[in-house]
Amino acid sequence: MPNNQCLCIKTMQNISSKFREISSENEGGVWCPESLDDLIDELDQLTHIASKDDSLILYRGQTNISWPVDSTFVRNSIKKLFNIKEYTDLPSEIRKSTTFHRAIASLLLMKFDKIVKPSQEVYDTEVSNNIDPYFELLKHSQQYPERYNEVPFIQGTNLIDWTHVYDIALYFSAMSGVGVNKKISSGDGVLYLFNASATGRIRQTIKIQQLFDNMTSYEFLSGDAGLPLMLHPMKQTNQLRAANQKPVYLAQMNFSFSMTEVWKQYEQEMDTKVFIKARIPAKIKKVVESYLNSKGINESHVYPH
Repeated sequence: MPNNQCLCIKTMQNISSKFREISSENEGGVWCPESLDDLIDELDQLTHIASKDDSLILYRGQTNISWPVDSTFVRNSIKKLFNIKEYTDLPSEIRKSTTFHRAIASLLLMKFDKIVKPSQEVYDTEVSNNIDPYFELLKHSQQYPERYNEVPFIQGTNLIDWTHVYDIALYFSAMSGVGVNKKISSGDGVLYLFNASATGRIRQTIKIQQLFDNMTSYEFLSGDAGLPLMLHPMKQTNQLRAANQKPVYLAQMNFSFSMTEVWKQYEQEMDTKVFIKARIPAKIKKVVESYLNSKGINESHVYPH
């Protein structure tokens, strides 16, 4: 059965078995719900099972099903370094090399060590409120990228936004642009479901500065970067967009591979299922927009000023 074959999800006893059912039928398969109602019914079942199973499911929407799950910094670095319009055009032998991984890591550390740093106000708040200054900087860069357009360096961070609210992910699977550029995107979108409970202890309790320090180690620079890490400190500053989007940030750590490629390798090694890829057909995106509008999930909710 080809990898793009549409699959149906059977009702299982818990999250792990539900994810595994797809894996057993077709490794890397794509779930294609018959309608938005079918999709929502399954997502509600997953949410219910996860609450009883003490599992954490995260969601991410992308308007184009063919796009890899890569961080903005990786995408922009490739375009800048290799002077190409579509970053996915980079030859595989370059992208999947340890040299490429080292180059991106060095650029990332250069940016957040020498060029962009937390403000003194944030450092002062660290003492009084026990927040993580660099997490706050990365979080702000993710939610308000337009405020960093004048930074004379590669845009973005190595964080990838996920959310524990599937309606938010659905918005990003169907809608593109903001303001006068907002529209229903063309082509099939995708909704990713990630079982964060299936990959062990990925949530970080150390501060980001220490994580950056660890990225200078021989092991990390040799490509032994491990799985994506979850960055979600208990104490964070209030931020309107984050409050509405309910994000959980996963840090891309191995830059030679997209996030889902790393998870696929983990699935093979551990004989488990970590993520599901659900197709959002172009023909139902208008229905998705109407559904989201009925729940108040619109541009002003997702992108409050």
